[in-house]
Amino acid sequence: MPTSSDLLLDTARVLWPGEAPVRVTRRTRPPAGTADWMVLPRLGAPRWLLPTAAPTTAGALAGQSSSLPRRVALGAVVAAHRRALPQRLPVRRLRVPETPDSLVAAVRGALGAEVDVAVRLGSWQHARTVVLRVFSPDGSTLAFGKLGIDDAGRAAVLAETDALACVTALGLRRVVHSRVLRHDAWRGLELLLVTPLLADGGPSHRVADEESEPPLDAMRELTGSAGARTAPLADSAWAERTGERVARVADPVLRGELGAHLGRLGRVAAPLSLGPSHGDWTAWNMTRDGARVLLWDWEHFGTDVPAGFDPVHFLAQRLRVATGTGPPAEAAWQAQARACLERDLGVRGPAPDVVLAAYLLDVNLRFVLDRQGTPLAAATREGWGLPLLRALVTSLPGGS
Repeated sequence: MPTSSDLLLDTARVLWPGEAPVRVTRRTRPPAGTADWMVLPRLGAPRWLLPTAAPTTAGALAGQSSSLPRRVALGAVVAAHRRALPQRLPVRRLRVPETPDSLVAAVRGALGAEVDVAVRLGSWQHARTVVLRVFSPDGSTLAFGKLGIDDAGRAAVLAETDALACVTALGLRRVVHSRVLRHDAWRGLELLLVTPLLADGGPSHRVADEESEPPLDAMRELTGSAGARTAPLADSAWAERTGERVARVADPVLRGELGAHLGRLGRVAAPLSLGPSHGDWTAWNMTRDGARVLLWDWEHFGTDVPAGFDPVHFLAQRLRVATGTGPPAEAAWQAQARACLERDLGVRGPAPDVVLAAYLLDVNLRFVLDRQGTPLAAATREGWGLPLLRALVTSLPGGS
């Protein structure tokens, strides 16, 4: 199995293609035609690439850790980078060729400006999407970007591009989203550049707040916007898309089980409110601005989705962060989610259990497809997994 260092170099060769070598070095003076990038937090666990010649890109690391010891350590790294220490100290760094074919050159060409770029690396083990934060020379954020570097990553970038176009047409007031600056095919990959949501760019990834509540007014606005309607789940575009996704599951036993769950959900005749859904609405994908919610990462957006998916997902992820993934957390989620659906969204009768079971089918299917064909394909989802889905489907009217 390839090591993290192998995969780091493989990814670097995608971002800086050409015949010139990409290598790790301790030498502090890059030769002409090359540039040095720090690998953080370390070469054995690469998450960020920051250009040593651009100290202001350390701003990309703001808000990247939830624990106090890690925040302290990260603060020291940020301070060192801002003082340009990596340029002078013989610490290991990535040396890459500066060519007109590089991703950095493509971003500069797309924005028509001399910019600096910080790179956040995607997962080494499944869907790989590189996230970019683009800085002006004075350190202000000009754009965020995504580059899909495998099939799943490219599909995610395309999905987010389409989602932002769709959401723009909804005319939302409480929900604020990025605008597409540029979408290009770059060397056969998908490159998306979008506007930052905060004046200074804001953190690219907020730490989860375990006490935060779902912003229900904003969620209601989204799910009640253009395309909202009432119909049985079987007649929804969500059910049609889910059936297509189930058909892509390679494991025949798992494919059969997930298909059976979808069929059972489709036989419940209770009408549901359907509408647009963000698909991954969590505390770390948003920030509040008074009554408005600034919301990013739209690649899981869908239309004709059961109303309630966004708040029950928010509650699930809040519990995962706060208390873990064991049975007590799942039980707490079921109680909180049902209360939210019934009290706050007016979902009655058997419909709350249909929404919860459909949501679990959706996230379990996402888990399976994200890891399919990777070293994590045999992994079992921790919490909110198949056992809970089976129990909820069995509890539906007529279930067995």
